[in-house]
Amino acid sequence: MPATPEERVRQATIRFLIDEVKVPQNLIAVEFALSTVEPKTDDRVDLLVQDFKVSGNLKRPWLLVECKAPGEYTWQALQVQLNKYLQILTPKYVMLSLGDAVRYFALDAATKRFLKIDSLPEFE
Repeated sequence: MPATPEERVRQATIRFLIDEVKVPQNLIAVEFALSTVEPKTDDRVDLLVQDFKVSGNLKRPWLLVECKAPGEYTWQALQVQLNKYLQILTPKYVMLSLGDAVRYFALDAATKRFLKIDSLPEFE
């Protein structure tokens, strides 16, 4: 079965996280079911990178990633979807991938808001 355009974006993102950001493959959850954290939802996050060194809490992942194929979504629609997830999870970083275009955000601990950043730091 051929990969969908969204799946190609997801696979490229996984490669990027492993090769460039140095995320251990075993910490990357694909199609993470939010019902693991909040039983009332059936939503799934495209990719989630856990942060077990800092917290064993599934609600506080290192990174939340949403991937969409080009032309399927707008940044605004992606933001709406993300905001729904952020009511359940509090990731340190967020990565939005719309085809080849990528945006990164970091959680500002003081304001509890996500600020746009140029790139993700290397995983530690």
